[in-house]
Amino acid sequence: MPLWAALLTAAAFDVVGLSCAGFAANLSYMLFLTGDFRPLAGSPSIGLADALIFCLLATAQGLYRIQSLTLRGGHLSIVIRNYVVSLLVLTFGLFTLKTGADYSRGGAVLFSVLGLGAIIAVRKILRAAIQRAVKHGAIRGRSVVAIGEFSEVAQLSDLDLRQFGLDVVGRVALTRGKRDEGLIETTQSQLAHAIEMARRLHAQEFALLIAWNRDQALAEILDHLRASPLPVRLYPDRKLRNILVRERNATVDSHFSVLLRRAPPSRCKRGVKRVFDFAISSSLLLFLSPLLLTTALLIKLDSPGPILFRQRRGGFDNREFFIFKFRTMSVLEDGGSIKRTSRNDRRVTRIGRALRRTSIDELPRLLNVLKGDMSLVGPRPHAVAHDAERRAQISNYAIRRHVKPGLTGAAQIAGLRGETRELRGTARRVEMDLWYIDNWSLALDLKALAQAFVALLDHQSH
Repeated sequence: MPLWAALLTAAAFDVVGLSCAGFAANLSYMLFLTGDFRPLAGSPSIGLADALIFCLLATAQGLYRIQSLTLRGGHLSIVIRNYVVSLLVLTFGLFTLKTGADYSRGGAVLFSVLGLGAIIAVRKILRAAIQRAVKHGAIRGRSVVAIGEFSEVAQLSDLDLRQFGLDVVGRVALTRGKRDEGLIETTQSQLAHAIEMARRLHAQEFALLIAWNRDQALAEILDHLRASPLPVRLYPDRKLRNILVRERNATVDSHFSVLLRRAPPSRCKRGVKRVFDFAISSSLLLFLSPLLLTTALLIKLDSPGPILFRQRRGGFDNREFFIFKFRTMSVLEDGGSIKRTSRNDRRVTRIGRALRRTSIDELPRLLNVLKGDMSLVGPRPHAVAHDAERRAQISNYAIRRHVKPGLTGAAQIAGLRGETRELRGTARRVEMDLWYIDNWSLALDLKALAQAFVALLDHQSH
């Protein structure tokens, strides 16, 4: 069972428990004290209303996290506090809406007592059931690749990590050098292996298990993990866990974590963007088909060679793909070393100059958008050889791969187009790309596409 389903089931148990308490309170009060039992009158609806308020408060307090549900006592003090607050909120709501007279005060008081007993009983039952399910692996949390020092990784079993709500699909124990400050060369290759493992096993997160006093090592690990778009969480080291477990009155439980790097846009946002890309790209390909066919014919008549040029580019999560362009040059370079195009480059064909000047040569990239390799708006993709060079020169360059590359991007809209001879110009483009990643919205994509269309009218790139 996925973790979200287990937590949703826990919330449903709370709702059922409090609703049953409301019905029992109504039954007891009316039948035994008044002798006039009306099943749908009075406090049964109070139980349901209070259950909904309690669930909202419990969610805000983190009481539906796997850690809260499996800890000894299940955070009962916080559970009881939330229940009392839910009663106060419910009472205030009934008073404000002037509907309090519709409910018997005796039934409401009885419900407050029975409801407390119900919520405590539900928590104890849930704790036992979820602990058993976690122990046997029936509940699966976020799939992660655990990265850490051997002394830390070896101390935590899969069961221990499942208590954090994690499903460990891979472990990488880092080699520690003689000095404690930074990382050694072997460790760097191990981090590259961890990134590849996470990509291959479709992990959702990196879990760091490393001594918290190794500041420089933590910073270097985060720097290396920039090559992956996955979020990174730091979990308590062995010393801190021992302290928190030993101190029963600690205000922080031993299963907390610190989010060091957040995830890229959520699946929901990526889904919206994908639907938008598919709809627009397919419509444009159909609308521009006469132009595409005419261009293909002119290329074939102008010079020998294929109509389309394919070249490897770095995509989302550094996954390589072949990008499509109309051939505009007499060469088809796609190796470890690629000469950049310059102004008045003699390798550009006659028809190629016109195509590059009007950006018609890039229209086949709509096929990449249709396939899902690219998006309409995003960081511009570079040749794999150039990617490696820029990644070594610019520290934040790898973060561009946290989203799909695009036909146009924030850097191009800002006028940063064409040839870049200085590193400063490339760094400025990267800054704009990172701004786009942090501020993405569908409205921003629409604005970018509109600006790109206007920019085509005065396109000066080579």
